[in-house]
Amino acid sequence: MNKAFWRSLGRHRLRVLLTGAAIALGVALMAGTYMLTDTLNASYTNVMGSVYGRASAVVSPNQPLGDSYGAQVSPITQAMVQRARQVPGVASATGEIISDVALLNANGKAIGSTGGAPDIVTGTAPAPFDILDVASGRLPITSGEAALDQATAARAGVRRGDIIEVSGTGPVRRYRLVGTVRVAGSTSLAGASLAVLTMPQAQAVVGEVGRYDQIEVSATSGLTPSVLAQRLAKALPHDVVTRTASAEVSRLSSDFASNMGFFRDFLLIFASVALFVGGFIILNTFSVTVAQRTRETGLLRALGASRRQVLLSAISESALLGLAGSLAGVGLGLVLVPGLEAVFKAFGASIPSYGTVVEARTIIVSTLVGLAVPVVAGLAPALRAARVPPVAAMREGTDPEPGRLARHSVLISAIVFLLGVAMIVASVAGGANGALAGMGALVVFVGVALLSPKLVPGLARAVGVVVVWRGVTGVIARQNARRQPGRTAVTSAALMVGLALVTFVSVFASGTKATIDSAVGSSFAGNLIIEAKGANTPGIPASLATALQGVPGVGVVAPVAFGNADVKGVPGVQEVAGVEPVALSKLYRVAWESGGVGAFDALGGSTAVVTQGFAHSHHLHIGSPLSLTTASGAALHLVVSAVASDKAHLLGAVTVSRPLLERAFSQDNDSVDFVGYAEGATGATVQRDVGRLLAQQYPQALSQTSAQFEAQEAGQVGNLLGLVYVLLGLAVVVSLFGLVNTLALAVHERRGELGLLRAVGASRSQVRQMIRYESVITSLIGAVIGLVVGTAFAVTLARPLVGSGFVLSFPITTLAVVLVLAALAGVAAAFLPARRAARLDVLSAIALD
Repeated sequence: MNKAFWRSLGRHRLRVLLTGAAIALGVALMAGTYMLTDTLNASYTNVMGSVYGRASAVVSPNQPLGDSYGAQVSPITQAMVQRARQVPGVASATGEIISDVALLNANGKAIGSTGGAPDIVTGTAPAPFDILDVASGRLPITSGEAALDQATAARAGVRRGDIIEVSGTGPVRRYRLVGTVRVAGSTSLAGASLAVLTMPQAQAVVGEVGRYDQIEVSATSGLTPSVLAQRLAKALPHDVVTRTASAEVSRLSSDFASNMGFFRDFLLIFASVALFVGGFIILNTFSVTVAQRTRETGLLRALGASRRQVLLSAISESALLGLAGSLAGVGLGLVLVPGLEAVFKAFGASIPSYGTVVEARTIIVSTLVGLAVPVVAGLAPALRAARVPPVAAMREGTDPEPGRLARHSVLISAIVFLLGVAMIVASVAGGANGALAGMGALVVFVGVALLSPKLVPGLARAVGVVVVWRGVTGVIARQNARRQPGRTAVTSAALMVGLALVTFVSVFASGTKATIDSAVGSSFAGNLIIEAKGANTPGIPASLATALQGVPGVGVVAPVAFGNADVKGVPGVQEVAGVEPVALSKLYRVAWESGGVGAFDALGGSTAVVTQGFAHSHHLHIGSPLSLTTASGAALHLVVSAVASDKAHLLGAVTVSRPLLERAFSQDNDSVDFVGYAEGATGATVQRDVGRLLAQQYPQALSQTSAQFEAQEAGQVGNLLGLVYVLLGLAVVVSLFGLVNTLALAVHERRGELGLLRAVGASRSQVRQMIRYESVITSLIGAVIGLVVGTAFAVTLARPLVGSGFVLSFPITTLAVVLVLAALAGVAAAFLPARRAARLDVLSAIALD
């Protein structure tokens, strides 16, 4: 049995290579994802360790809602720093500013990170807390000077002597660049951009004159950091919290790793899809192989091999294939990491070069997953091989005995399919549980794959019309696709999974664009929308709304800001909007479920508007009390004055007046300003003047008409869609490996038939055409099923959103292109098998039959 096992692997090198490659690609993305995120986490931890390496303890504002929802105005004053210095055991203490800003060049173009990391401003610090190493020039000394981190300066192309702009809570401030720095020897802050100012200027930029974001404290010799932290905690007010420096590094690193968890899970989803598709390939390949080895297996049984030995041999083959593919995939993952880093850098996120981190978990998990997929997928063919009777050695082509469940295959397929549908419906009903929906989708795919052999004859007849007009080769190709519907179904199912997900994403993206257009068109009644240019910019200064009022032709300005609060009796942190009631009612349309027109005007210091969904979920109505705890720790007691149906989703779960938000939430930045022109004003002139104001004083802000805003949002959806397409492309590539594999096995299996066709006059060109057309038909079957399943997924998951304003839209052109690309993929996949079929020697092929 061992010799037969190894001989079998050696005889089918192409099959082994293609099937192993399908596993290796999925494992590579999984391993590469783990390596990249582990590298980023380790890099961030190293940087933070350097930042706080000279401190013993760190004092920071207490954040009752968690680190992600901190208030903007810090409670740490110079008096508190002085108080900390007087605590026994404190050698030195200094206040620090580390806040988000927007960094721009002299032309108002962003020069900071654009890939998710923030732009940060800090002030110069005294020894021993001066962790900045001067790379060139010097640190700022006067109020008009600044330094940049070395990586940002190189990326933005700015040099000493150039002007840079820093925007925080007020109009932009301009500084002359006098040097570049490294943070404790590192050329990058894990992708963030850093501007260094004098401490008074850093405080002024972020609107915290006389205040600090934190206090760094060093201990006297012999005093442990934990004891120092305890003493500081007792001496300082309760609105700050004291941690040891190592605990602060651990906390920040944990937060960073948690935030990176979304990115990791996002990539792992696509790796899992690729491996799932690879499972179909292995199932199909081993099923065909078992059928082709029927006589060989029967001979082994006749010579004394038991069913157990045959079963173990087949499982060993799939396990060895999985192990080889997994190890190759881990190696490819190492190669993939630089590619993923390049993608990060293309989006502006510079990654510190601490070397790729390869955890034992990465190797173990990736190998086990890559090993499990082929073993599970190959189990059914292995069981069929074990049922081959010894008498099969006497005849070629005897099929294994059908299993006891074979007669109930349709019923089982229907049950699996309906179970998957039920899981998806349950996920939607339960609040769009992503994990349950994902599992339901996988079960649906399995159910469709089990049912598809019954669909293949009809689908092959229908899609075959694209090739039968080519004559006899097209007719034969269609018949070949229908001859073994089970094989065609499993082959097309691999492609079906990828194209179903492409369809699902395309429909949702089209619906998202349509929803944006509808929401803006029906809700926005103003003329201009002003928001921050970059995703990392900390909003727009509240002073901008006042400045806009002074532009000739501007009639009304409605600023909208957001904060976060804990609502008593409601789980989780809720978003709270702050608006200027009278102004917003003129520029933004809201449908009122209760409260009516003028409900905004009634907003004051003790009333709030809630959205329809929030009200229904928590049984709120006009007059209901709301108790809120804000990010700054303030307690608010409000009364619901109206319930709004907000189609554009501008309002938070709770909406209060802008003055109340600024006072109770310590929020001094706006998220968006709506602008309405004065009666008789010329739109082009007003927009030009607004643009001039922004360029001169608020270059971090962008002015757009509603049409421009819609185009921008559509572009962002398109960028995300392109990324998803690229990642789903891996699953499609894997499915093409399966198509090549199946065609190659079919050519080997039909060599006698192909030789006979050549003998009766078929040319090599006709044989190549026949194989290509069969591949096209198989691809189109997978594409058609994928389009139907993907569209059904989209409709099912979008249905609960329709009531909230989601517009279901079907991108007909995109779906048509998917069908065309599937046909072209079939042609590409058939290249090598068709060439091999055309080159068969006629006499030897007939003799082997």
